[in-house]
Amino acid sequence: MLKKVAAFAVLTSFGALLLASNNASAAITRAESYITIDSATSDDYTLDFNAVTYNNVSSNTLYTEMELYKGSKFIGLWDGTVRADGSYTEDHGSKTTWKVLTDHYEYKGSTSTVADFDQTDDTVTYKPADWTFAAKEKLEETVESKEAKKAEVEFENAVLQTTNVIALDTGIDLSEYTKIDKKQVFELDADLFQEVNELTSMRTLQPGDSMPQIYLHGSGESLYVLKQSSDGVSSATEFVLDNGKWKRE
Repeated sequence: MLKKVAAFAVLTSFGALLLASNNASAAITRAESYITIDSATSDDYTLDFNAVTYNNVSSNTLYTEMELYKGSKFIGLWDGTVRADGSYTEDHGSKTTWKVLTDHYEYKGSTSTVADFDQTDDTVTYKPADWTFAAKEKLEETVESKEAKKAEVEFENAVLQTTNVIALDTGIDLSEYTKIDKKQVFELDADLFQEVNELTSMRTLQPGDSMPQIYLHGSGESLYVLKQSSDGVSSATEFVLDNGKWKRE
């Protein structure tokens, strides 16, 4: 079994901008995503993945939604309440980095109002040389290494290349923008999060679409949601802060 240490959510600072913004309830107490290459035959190999969401408000509703990416391309989604899990089988081929990206939601009671949100991810890299099919021996468990970190950098570079293509296709300038995630959008503004979430939800994606990206301007007054479909069509949806309210342009 080729396995990695599970990836736990870590709250990171986004500067004074987020400290002075929307105050999330922080009722999600644990959010975790995990992906591993569990087994292989002479023809293919199987990825196993799972995620969990826990909170400290028993009357609220939890929802866990995982998306699987091959490189930066969307493959499919798996969901559940507290837990979400699944598996995916792929034919042997070249070296590939796989990623699971999980959205962890907590809703107020049984309503559609998001009380708290978190996002976690994990990666694993398939390398053909790791598998000896004649002997059919399982690999010893391994932890994240320099090779794993290198694969993550390669993955992020692939995502950045797609971002540059989208910027070129749509004519936008991202030189003063910084990439952020949906957790940071939630901390910034709950209403903005609802709109951004509608655009980036994995339920809006089709197999082969690129991973949606979010970029915030240094002024904190402009935000782009970047998407590219499987047929190469790019889009950049802008939101601007106007008199204290975020509006879609």
